[in-house]
Amino acid sequence: MADFHSPYVDLRFRLYIDRMEATNLPDALVLIMESRGWSQSRLARKLGISQAFVSQLVNRKRDVAIGKVIKYLARVGWQVRITPKAEEEGPLERREFTTMFLPGAASLIFVSSDSASPFQDAGYVRGVAKSLAHRRYELGGVPLVDDALGHMARTRRAAMGEPENAALMDAAATLSDQVALVLYDAGRIADAERAGKFGLGFADRSPRTETKAQVLDTLSRVASYQGDWGRGVAYARRGLSVRDVSHSQRASLNMRLGRALAPIPGQEAASREALEHALGCERLPAFSRAALTGDVGIGFGRLRQYDRAGELLGEAAARIGEWSPLFQAQYVGRQAQAALRAGDPALAAVRMEELARALPFVSSARTTARVAEILASSRRWAHVPVMRHAREYLRSVVPQTA
Repeated sequence: MADFHSPYVDLRFRLYIDRMEATNLPDALVLIMESRGWSQSRLARKLGISQAFVSQLVNRKRDVAIGKVIKYLARVGWQVRITPKAEEEGPLERREFTTMFLPGAASLIFVSSDSASPFQDAGYVRGVAKSLAHRRYELGGVPLVDDALGHMARTRRAAMGEPENAALMDAAATLSDQVALVLYDAGRIADAERAGKFGLGFADRSPRTETKAQVLDTLSRVASYQGDWGRGVAYARRGLSVRDVSHSQRASLNMRLGRALAPIPGQEAASREALEHALGCERLPAFSRAALTGDVGIGFGRLRQYDRAGELLGEAAARIGEWSPLFQAQYVGRQAQAALRAGDPALAAVRMEELARALPFVSSARTTARVAEILASSRRWAHVPVMRHAREYLRSVVPQTA
């Protein structure tokens, strides 16, 4: 989870051409045109976009995502290099988020392409991982699978060629972890676990202990999703044994531990203790607090404490929508399930209609599966008018589950 004060920041761009420097993308484009004597029309042709789009960028009327920046600049012989801020930067944490990339973690430098692959640059790989995380939070994992697998393949090739490059090992671990999360959300569970294990191998070669703890967090999540509670517990405990880990990451690992322990007979007290410990973590920014609250709520649902689960999930869903439509849909769906398990069809119907309104904004195999589960478990109350309407409303946005 991120330790940032705001999910919104101004990201700085730098472009060096003949010792000239630009501090934002519009100025960078102007410098490219000036240094090469190009018009907007010629630059547009070279970049493969319209002159109107170039004009909008130059006049600060449009933004462009990092993936497109990378593609466009490669066409004119330049690459994006992402470098850390002056202070030492920690690994990409699970819930870093921003409007365009992620919170103030890096500067982008546009430079001539002189290496075999930009994936040999640790800062670049970390930037790709952050972009992937942002897109997953916004869209869900399904649309990102091909890009994620491609990024991982290129990163693995680059990292295997430089096994002594500790910074690249850390960045490769971070990107592999993000790929695992994309695949997990897309329902590619075996592939997600494989990516996570690649990440753990890279993390073992990195001096940053936080990265290793993060990868173990993800592996615990994936194992628990498969119902392999024992491995979920083992991965979480292994992560908690890692030294010099941030409070936020330790809270997330306690949450994973509590959720994995919850279904195991005789471990209810240990599960509650871990979940409460996670919830007690202070000094978290708003997005991280909302996400942790929702995840702990899921754990209480597994303990069949449905009132507590519904309360925490409701708080999380209300707060997190402005940052992550995916997380909001997940938490509202969990609220509906908790209400159904508690035998409260009226409340479940309300949550089902809220879920229906959220679904068109995400593409997530996990969310689709949850909708199918909700429709199946709510069938016993289909004769109740409010439930009948909620079921029809939910089906209207997911006709494949009807």
